[in-house]
Amino acid sequence: MTQTDAKSASEDNKTRKFSVQMPQVKIPYDDTYLCTAIDISSNETKTLYITQFIPHALQSVAHHLLLYACRTPGSDAAAWNCGGPMAETDNPETKLPHATICGDGEIETILWAWAKGAPKLELPHGVGFEVGPSTGLNFLVFNAHFKSKTVANENNAVYNTGVTVSATTEQQPKVAGIYLSMSMLGSVPPHKKKNFDIICSYHGGTVMHPFAFRVHTHALGFRVSGYKVSTGIVDRWIEIGNENPQHPEAFYPVKDKFLSISNGDWLASRCEMFNFRNSTTNIGMKHTDEMCNFYIMYWKHRDKNSAKVKTMVCKNGFPWTHWRNKFNNLPF
Repeated sequence: MTQTDAKSASEDNKTRKFSVQMPQVKIPYDDTYLCTAIDISSNETKTLYITQFIPHALQSVAHHLLLYACRTPGSDAAAWNCGGPMAETDNPETKLPHATICGDGEIETILWAWAKGAPKLELPHGVGFEVGPSTGLNFLVFNAHFKSKTVANENNAVYNTGVTVSATTEQQPKVAGIYLSMSMLGSVPPHKKKNFDIICSYHGGTVMHPFAFRVHTHALGFRVSGYKVSTGIVDRWIEIGNENPQHPEAFYPVKDKFLSISNGDWLASRCEMFNFRNSTTNIGMKHTDEMCNFYIMYWKHRDKNSAKVKTMVCKNGFPWTHWRNKFNNLPF
Protein backbone atom coordinates (compact mmCIF):
# COMPACT_ATOMS: atom_id res chain seq x y z
CA MET A 1 0.00 0.00 0.00
CA THR A 2 1.45 3.33 -1.03
CA GLN A 3 0.39 6.88 -0.42
CA THR A 4 0.64 8.20 -3.94
CA ASP A 5 0.83 11.86 -3.06
CA ALA A 6 2.07 13.05 0.31
CA LYS A 7 0.01 15.65 2.11
CA SER A 8 0.96 19.25 1.58
CA ALA A 9 0.39 22.06 4.05
CA SER A 10 -0.58 25.60 3.23
CA GLU A 11 1.02 28.64 4.82
CA ASP A 12 -1.41 28.48 7.75
CA ASN A 13 -0.52 24.80 8.22
CA LYS A 14 -4.21 23.82 8.31
CA THR A 15 -4.78 22.61 4.75
CA ARG A 16 -4.04 19.06 3.62
CA LYS A 17 -4.26 17.54 0.16
CA PHE A 18 -4.34 13.82 -0.52
CA SER A 19 -4.27 12.24 -3.96
CA VAL A 20 -5.07 8.60 -4.45
CA GLN A 21 -4.79 6.94 -7.83
CA MET A 22 -4.70 3.46 -9.20
CA PRO A 23 -1.28 1.81 -9.50
CA GLN A 24 -0.08 0.43 -12.82
CA VAL A 25 -1.93 -2.86 -12.85
CA LYS A 26 -3.59 -4.82 -15.62
CA ILE A 27 -7.37 -4.97 -15.69
CA PRO A 28 -8.22 -8.67 -16.12
CA TYR A 29 -11.75 -8.50 -17.53
CA ASP A 30 -14.63 -6.19 -18.36
CA ASP A 31 -16.54 -4.75 -15.39
CA THR A 32 -13.64 -4.98 -12.95
CA TYR A 33 -14.11 -3.14 -9.65
CA LEU A 34 -10.65 -2.16 -8.43
CA CYS A 35 -9.70 -0.66 -5.06
CA THR A 36 -6.59 1.03 -3.72
CA ALA A 37 -5.99 2.82 -0.40
CA ILE A 38 -3.86 5.44 1.31
CA ASP A 39 -3.22 5.95 5.02
CA ILE A 40 -4.14 9.55 5.91
CA SER A 41 -3.23 9.28 9.59
CA SER A 42 0.30 7.89 9.60
CA ASN A 43 1.86 11.34 9.97
CA GLU A 44 -1.22 13.14 11.26
CA THR A 45 -2.38 13.72 14.83
CA LYS A 46 -5.30 16.05 14.15
CA THR A 47 -8.81 15.35 12.95
CA LEU A 48 -9.30 16.17 9.27
CA TYR A 49 -12.36 17.72 7.63
CA ILE A 50 -12.64 16.97 3.91
CA THR A 51 -14.14 19.87 1.97
CA GLN A 52 -13.34 19.25 -1.73
CA PHE A 53 -13.06 16.38 -4.24
CA ILE A 54 -11.34 16.69 -7.64
CA PRO A 55 -11.77 13.69 -10.00
CA HIS A 56 -9.10 12.47 -12.41
CA ALA A 57 -10.85 10.12 -14.82
CA LEU A 58 -12.12 9.65 -18.35
CA GLN A 59 -15.72 8.62 -18.93
CA SER A 60 -14.54 6.19 -21.62
CA VAL A 61 -12.35 4.40 -19.06
CA ALA A 62 -14.15 4.55 -15.71
CA HIS A 63 -17.84 3.73 -15.49
CA HIS A 64 -18.00 5.25 -12.01
CA LEU A 65 -15.77 6.14 -9.05
CA LEU A 66 -16.37 5.98 -5.31
CA LEU A 67 -14.32 7.15 -2.34
CA TYR A 68 -14.71 5.58 1.11
CA ALA A 69 -13.29 6.21 4.56
CA CYS A 70 -12.35 3.02 6.45
CA ARG A 71 -10.79 2.04 9.74
CA THR A 72 -8.77 -0.51 7.79
CA PRO A 73 -8.80 -1.33 4.08
CA GLY A 74 -9.98 -4.68 2.81
CA SER A 75 -6.45 -5.54 1.67
CA ASP A 76 -2.91 -4.30 2.23
CA ALA A 77 -2.11 -4.88 -1.45
CA ALA A 78 -1.36 -1.94 -3.74
CA ALA A 79 -4.63 -2.75 -5.52
CA TRP A 80 -7.27 -5.44 -5.16
CA ASN A 81 -10.45 -6.67 -6.80
CA CYS A 82 -13.27 -5.38 -4.59
CA GLY A 83 -16.51 -6.28 -6.35
CA GLY A 84 -18.17 -6.87 -9.65
CA PRO A 85 -19.61 -9.95 -11.30
CA MET A 86 -16.36 -11.93 -11.33
CA ALA A 87 -14.95 -10.91 -7.97
CA GLU A 88 -15.11 -14.45 -6.60
CA THR A 89 -13.73 -16.13 -9.74
CA ASP A 90 -10.08 -17.05 -10.09
CA ASN A 91 -8.65 -15.64 -13.29
CA PRO A 92 -5.24 -16.61 -14.69
CA GLU A 93 -4.74 -13.17 -16.23
CA THR A 94 -4.22 -11.44 -12.90
CA LYS A 95 -2.72 -11.95 -9.48
CA LEU A 96 -4.85 -9.25 -7.90
CA PRO A 97 -6.28 -10.41 -4.56
CA HIS A 98 -10.03 -10.39 -3.92
CA ALA A 99 -11.16 -8.51 -0.82
CA THR A 100 -13.89 -6.25 0.53
CA ILE A 101 -13.63 -2.46 0.37
CA CYS A 102 -13.10 -2.02 4.13
CA GLY A 103 -11.70 -4.67 6.44
CA ASP A 104 -13.02 -6.74 9.35
CA GLY A 105 -16.69 -6.66 8.39
CA GLU A 106 -16.73 -2.88 8.66
CA ILE A 107 -19.62 -0.90 7.21
CA GLU A 108 -18.20 1.38 4.52
CA THR A 109 -18.44 5.15 4.95
CA ILE A 110 -19.09 6.75 1.56
CA LEU A 111 -17.55 10.19 1.03
CA TRP A 112 -18.00 10.87 -2.69
CA ALA A 113 -19.12 9.39 -6.01
CA TRP A 114 -18.57 10.30 -9.67
CA ALA A 115 -19.65 9.24 -13.15
CA LYS A 116 -20.10 10.54 -16.70
CA GLY A 117 -17.55 13.36 -16.57
CA ALA A 118 -18.90 15.11 -13.47
CA PRO A 119 -16.85 18.15 -12.30
CA LYS A 120 -15.12 18.68 -8.95
CA LEU A 121 -17.21 18.99 -5.80
CA GLU A 122 -16.72 21.65 -3.16
CA LEU A 123 -18.76 21.44 0.04
CA PRO A 124 -20.58 24.49 1.45
CA HIS A 125 -18.71 26.76 3.85
CA GLY A 126 -18.48 25.24 7.31
CA VAL A 127 -19.26 21.67 6.19
CA GLY A 128 -16.77 18.79 6.17
CA PHE A 129 -16.51 15.01 6.23
CA GLU A 130 -14.76 14.12 9.47
CA VAL A 131 -11.91 11.59 9.13
CA GLY A 132 -8.51 10.92 10.64
CA PRO A 133 -7.03 9.73 13.94
CA SER A 134 -9.77 10.78 16.39
CA THR A 135 -12.51 9.20 14.26
CA GLY A 136 -10.83 5.86 13.62
CA LEU A 137 -11.33 6.41 9.89
CA ASN A 138 -7.65 6.33 9.00
CA PHE A 139 -7.75 5.21 5.37
CA LEU A 140 -9.19 6.55 2.14
CA VAL A 141 -10.20 3.67 -0.13
CA PHE A 142 -10.70 4.55 -3.78
CA ASN A 143 -12.96 2.32 -5.89
CA ALA A 144 -13.14 2.45 -9.68
CA HIS A 145 -15.38 0.43 -11.98
CA PHE A 146 -13.58 -0.23 -15.29
CA LYS A 147 -16.16 -1.31 -17.84
CA SER A 148 -13.79 -2.32 -20.67
CA LYS A 149 -10.49 -4.09 -20.04
CA THR A 150 -9.28 -3.15 -23.54
CA VAL A 151 -9.83 0.57 -23.05
CA ALA A 152 -8.59 0.56 -19.46
CA ASN A 153 -5.32 -1.19 -20.31
CA GLU A 154 -4.39 1.28 -23.07
CA ASN A 155 -2.15 4.32 -22.60
CA ASN A 156 -1.83 4.07 -18.79
CA ALA A 157 -5.53 4.81 -18.47
CA VAL A 158 -5.77 2.90 -15.18
CA TYR A 159 -2.81 4.73 -13.64
CA ASN A 160 -4.34 8.08 -14.62
CA THR A 161 -7.57 7.35 -12.72
CA GLY A 162 -7.87 8.86 -9.24
CA VAL A 163 -9.15 11.63 -7.01
CA THR A 164 -7.58 14.48 -5.03
CA VAL A 165 -9.23 15.60 -1.80
CA SER A 166 -8.67 18.80 0.15
CA ALA A 167 -9.06 18.81 3.91
CA THR A 168 -8.51 21.17 6.81
CA THR A 169 -7.56 20.59 10.42
CA GLU A 170 -9.83 23.47 11.42
CA GLN A 171 -12.94 22.04 13.06
CA GLN A 172 -16.05 22.57 10.93
CA PRO A 173 -19.34 23.37 12.69
CA LYS A 174 -21.33 21.05 10.40
CA VAL A 175 -20.54 17.35 9.88
CA ALA A 176 -21.23 15.92 6.41
CA GLY A 177 -22.70 12.52 5.63
CA ILE A 178 -24.31 10.41 2.90
CA TYR A 179 -27.77 8.83 2.81
CA LEU A 180 -28.08 6.32 -0.04
CA SER A 181 -31.35 4.86 -1.35
CA MET A 182 -30.91 1.91 -3.69
CA SER A 183 -32.95 -0.73 -5.44
CA MET A 184 -31.55 -4.23 -4.99
CA LEU A 185 -33.74 -6.39 -7.23
CA GLY A 186 -35.88 -6.13 -10.33
CA SER A 187 -35.80 -6.17 -14.11
CA VAL A 188 -37.03 -4.17 -17.09
CA PRO A 189 -38.70 -6.16 -19.89
CA PRO A 190 -37.62 -5.44 -23.48
CA HIS A 191 -39.15 -2.31 -25.04
CA LYS A 192 -41.01 -1.48 -21.81
CA LYS A 193 -41.00 1.39 -19.30
CA LYS A 194 -40.48 0.51 -15.63
CA ASN A 195 -40.34 2.48 -12.39
CA PHE A 196 -38.18 1.40 -9.45
CA ASP A 197 -39.55 2.85 -6.20
CA ILE A 198 -37.65 3.06 -2.89
CA ILE A 199 -39.25 4.02 0.44
CA CYS A 200 -37.66 4.31 3.89
CA SER A 201 -38.48 6.06 7.15
CA TYR A 202 -35.65 8.22 8.46
CA HIS A 203 -34.38 7.35 11.96
CA GLY A 204 -31.00 9.04 12.12
CA GLY A 205 -31.09 10.49 15.61
CA THR A 206 -30.46 14.15 14.78
CA VAL A 207 -31.95 16.37 12.09
CA MET A 208 -30.49 15.92 8.60
CA HIS A 209 -30.03 18.96 6.33
CA PRO A 210 -29.65 17.92 2.66
CA PHE A 211 -27.52 20.23 0.55
CA ALA A 212 -26.75 18.10 -2.53
CA PHE A 213 -28.09 15.04 -4.32
CA ARG A 214 -26.77 12.62 -6.93
CA VAL A 215 -28.52 10.09 -9.14
CA HIS A 216 -27.17 6.91 -10.70
CA THR A 217 -28.48 4.41 -13.22
CA HIS A 218 -26.87 2.79 -16.23
CA ALA A 219 -28.07 3.12 -19.83
CA LEU A 220 -31.83 2.71 -19.37
CA GLY A 221 -32.56 5.42 -16.79
CA PHE A 222 -34.01 8.74 -17.97
CA ARG A 223 -35.10 10.34 -14.67
CA VAL A 224 -34.35 9.77 -10.97
CA SER A 225 -36.27 11.72 -8.32
CA GLY A 226 -36.10 11.98 -4.53
CA TYR A 227 -38.60 13.40 -2.03
CA LYS A 228 -39.25 13.97 1.65
CA VAL A 229 -42.80 12.85 2.45
CA SER A 230 -44.79 13.85 5.53
CA THR A 231 -47.78 11.55 5.80
CA GLY A 232 -51.26 12.58 6.85
CA ILE A 233 -54.78 12.87 5.49
CA VAL A 234 -53.04 14.48 2.54
CA ASP A 235 -49.40 13.48 2.15
CA ARG A 236 -47.00 16.39 1.70
CA TRP A 237 -44.26 15.83 -0.89
CA ILE A 238 -41.18 18.07 -0.90
CA GLU A 239 -38.75 17.49 -3.74
CA ILE A 240 -35.11 16.96 -2.79
CA GLY A 241 -34.03 16.81 -6.42
CA ASN A 242 -34.44 15.11 -9.76
CA GLU A 243 -32.03 14.66 -12.64
CA ASN A 244 -31.50 12.77 -15.88
CA PRO A 245 -28.89 10.09 -15.04
CA GLN A 246 -27.51 10.31 -18.56
CA HIS A 247 -26.20 13.78 -17.69
CA PRO A 248 -22.91 14.11 -15.74
CA GLU A 249 -23.54 12.29 -12.47
CA ALA A 250 -22.43 15.06 -10.14
CA PHE A 251 -23.75 16.11 -6.74
CA TYR A 252 -26.24 18.85 -7.62
CA PRO A 253 -27.65 21.43 -5.17
CA VAL A 254 -30.98 20.44 -3.61
CA LYS A 255 -34.07 22.32 -4.73
CA ASP A 256 -34.90 23.65 -1.23
CA LYS A 257 -31.77 24.76 0.60
CA PHE A 258 -33.76 25.13 3.85
CA LEU A 259 -35.04 21.55 3.76
CA SER A 260 -34.59 19.45 6.90
CA ILE A 261 -35.40 15.80 7.58
CA SER A 262 -36.35 14.63 11.08
CA ASN A 263 -37.01 11.26 12.67
CA GLY A 264 -40.21 9.75 11.28
CA ASP A 265 -40.09 11.57 7.94
CA TRP A 266 -40.31 9.33 4.89
CA LEU A 267 -37.77 9.39 2.07
CA ALA A 268 -39.09 8.27 -1.30
CA SER A 269 -37.11 7.96 -4.52
CA ARG A 270 -37.89 6.66 -7.99
CA CYS A 271 -35.85 5.64 -11.03
CA GLU A 272 -37.72 5.77 -14.34
CA MET A 273 -36.32 3.50 -17.03
CA PHE A 274 -37.06 2.50 -20.58
CA ASN A 275 -35.54 -0.68 -21.98
CA PHE A 276 -34.69 -0.04 -25.63
CA ARG A 277 -33.07 -3.49 -25.88
CA ASN A 278 -34.46 -6.73 -27.27
CA SER A 279 -33.86 -8.63 -24.02
CA THR A 280 -34.69 -8.19 -20.33
CA THR A 281 -32.25 -6.07 -18.30
CA ASN A 282 -31.75 -6.96 -14.62
CA ILE A 283 -30.46 -4.99 -11.64
CA GLY A 284 -26.79 -5.98 -11.30
CA MET A 285 -23.12 -5.01 -11.19
CA LYS A 286 -22.22 -5.08 -14.90
CA HIS A 287 -22.41 -1.90 -16.93
CA THR A 288 -24.88 -3.74 -19.18
CA ASP A 289 -27.09 -4.42 -16.13
CA GLU A 290 -28.99 -1.66 -14.34
CA MET A 291 -28.74 0.18 -11.04
CA CYS A 292 -31.05 2.60 -9.25
CA ASN A 293 -29.39 4.90 -6.69
CA PHE A 294 -30.36 8.24 -5.14
CA TYR A 295 -27.68 9.86 -2.97
CA ILE A 296 -28.38 12.61 -0.42
CA MET A 297 -25.36 14.55 0.81
CA TYR A 298 -26.29 16.32 4.03
CA TRP A 299 -24.92 18.07 7.10
CA LYS A 300 -25.76 17.78 10.77
CA HIS A 301 -24.99 20.27 13.50
CA ARG A 302 -21.96 19.19 15.48
CA ASP A 303 -22.84 17.58 18.80
CA LYS A 304 -22.01 14.38 20.64
CA ASN A 305 -24.32 12.41 18.33
CA SER A 306 -23.17 13.80 14.99
CA ALA A 307 -19.41 13.21 14.98
CA LYS A 308 -18.13 10.38 12.80
CA VAL A 309 -21.32 10.27 10.72
CA LYS A 310 -21.77 6.84 9.15
CA THR A 311 -23.34 6.24 5.77
CA MET A 312 -27.04 5.41 6.03
CA VAL A 313 -28.40 3.05 3.38
CA CYS A 314 -32.01 2.31 2.44
CA LYS A 315 -32.17 -0.96 0.48
CA ASN A 316 -35.89 -1.68 0.33
CA GLY A 317 -36.28 -0.96 -3.38
CA PHE A 318 -37.71 -4.33 -4.34
CA PRO A 319 -40.08 -5.24 -7.21
CA TRP A 320 -43.06 -5.19 -4.81
CA THR A 321 -42.27 -1.69 -3.46
CA HIS A 322 -44.49 1.00 -5.01
CA TRP A 323 -45.21 4.58 -3.99
CA ARG A 324 -48.92 3.97 -4.60
CA ASN A 325 -49.05 1.32 -1.87
CA LYS A 326 -47.75 3.71 0.81
CA PHE A 327 -48.69 7.28 -0.10
CA ASN A 328 -51.62 9.24 -1.50
CA ASN A 329 -51.65 12.22 -3.91
CA LEU A 330 -48.44 11.14 -5.68
CA PRO A 331 -46.35 13.95 -7.24
CA PHE A 332 -46.54 12.35 -10.69
